[in-house]
Amino acid sequence: MESKFNEHLKKVIETKKSNSTFICKSKYDEIINYLKQLKLEKKINSKLMKKYDVMTVLGDEKLIMPITAEDLIDMQAQPDGDYKFICVHQDHLTKFVILRPLRHKSAEAVANVLLDIFTLFGAPAILQSDNGREFVNKIISELCTMWKDLKIVHGKPRHSQSQGSVERANQDIENMLATWLQDNKTKKWSNGLRFVQLMKNRAYHHSTKHSPYEAMFGTPPKIGLTSSLLPANIIEKLKTEEELQVALDSIEVLSNDNKNNEVICGIEKEDDEDQNIMKKQIKTRQTYINQNRKESLNHLKIQAKKMTEMSEKRFCQGNVGESVRVKIPDVDRARSDLRCVLGVIMSVKDNFYEIGTTEGKLQQLYSRNQFTICKEKFVQIEDIPGNSISLREAARCFSNLGGQGYDRCTCTQGCKTNKCKCRKADRLCNSKCHSSKSCTNK
Repeated sequence: MESKFNEHLKKVIETKKSNSTFICKSKYDEIINYLKQLKLEKKINSKLMKKYDVMTVLGDEKLIMPITAEDLIDMQAQPDGDYKFICVHQDHLTKFVILRPLRHKSAEAVANVLLDIFTLFGAPAILQSDNGREFVNKIISELCTMWKDLKIVHGKPRHSQSQGSVERANQDIENMLATWLQDNKTKKWSNGLRFVQLMKNRAYHHSTKHSPYEAMFGTPPKIGLTSSLLPANIIEKLKTEEELQVALDSIEVLSNDNKNNEVICGIEKEDDEDQNIMKKQIKTRQTYINQNRKESLNHLKIQAKKMTEMSEKRFCQGNVGESVRVKIPDVDRARSDLRCVLGVIMSVKDNFYEIGTTEGKLQQLYSRNQFTICKEKFVQIEDIPGNSISLREAARCFSNLGGQGYDRCTCTQGCKTNKCKCRKADRLCNSKCHSSKSCTNK
C-alpha cells in the first residue's frame, strides 16, 4: 500500500512539472488525511509534498513571460482621435511593460493587441487582470479563436502581487506621459506611448535590481550609434556606412580581455571563423539573459520575504472567536455603504484565517494583513450559518441599497425583450452595459 501510494504521488509531481499546473488545495488535504490514516507522514519525502506556487512557475526558464498582467488606463476624458484607452501589458518577473493605444474597451480589441505581443514574445501560462474574470475569459476565448494551439488560464481575481505591480506601473506611465506631452508641446498621447514605454523599461527597478529591459534581454537598451563609444561630435556628422567605417578606422580601438567588446557594425562573412564568433556571441547573450532572470527572481523572493516579515511584525496573530473587519473592494461597494464587513475568525490553518459573517462563511482564506481585529466581540461563532458566500455577496447582503449596482446586460439586439437583464429588472441600461447605439432601454 505504501509503495503504491508513493508511486502515485510521484506521478502527480511529475505531471505537475510537465504540464505547469497546480496541485489544488483539496487534493493536497486529501493526500495529507490519507497519510495520517496510514501513519506514513514521516516515511514520505517532504519534497514530494511541496505545494507549487507562482514563484515555481516563474522559475521555468522555458517561458519568457510565464505570468503577465494586463490592465487598461481610461483616457476617455482626454481622447486622442479615436484612441480612448491605453493597454498596459507587464511581465510579472522582469517588470517589462508594453503599451498600446486602444479605440474600444472590448475583449476583441484587447485580444488583437495581446495576439501581436504573444506572437512576438510567446504566450504566458497565466494572464492576470483586474477587469473581471468574465472579461478575461472573453479575451482568452478570442485569443484561442484566432490561435487554435494557444492554451492559457486566467489568474486569481485581485491578485495583489501582479495587479499591485501593474497599478504602480500605471502611475509611473501617466506621470511619464504627462512629462512627454509637456516637453513636446503636443496632445497626441498615442504617439508618446512608444517613448514612454522605452523610458519605463530603461529605468532601474528596485524589486529586480535591474532595468526591465536588461532583465528581459540581458543587455541595456541601445539607441543606435548614441550607445556606442564614438564621440558625439563625430556621430552628428555621420550619414552613410562608408563614413562610419572611415570614422572607425581613424579611431584606435583599445581592447581589454577582461571586458566584453561590443561590435558596432561590420561586414558579414560566410567563413567558419565568423560563424563561430556569432555562435559565441549568441551563447553569451543567452547566458546574460538567464543570469539576469535568475537574479530578478531571487530579488523578488527576497522582497517578498521582507514584506512578509514586516507584515508579521505589524499585525499580531488573530485568535479563533475574535471579531474582525474585512475591507470591501471599491468595485463591490456602493457609495452609501459601509467600507467593511463584520465577521469572526472561525479557524486558523498555516497562517490563513477562515472568516464567517452572519450571512455565511467567506469562501476564500485570508492572510493577517487583509483584515483588522476589533477590540470588542460583535459576532459570535454560533451566529454563523453553514453556507459559503463570496465577499461580493456578503457586501451585497450588508448593503443599504442592495449592492453597488454593477449588474448589467450584454445585449446586442437592442434590449427589446425581457431577455435583457436590465429590462426584466425594470432598470434602464447604462454605460456599464453595452456600447450598442440601438438600445431601446435607455
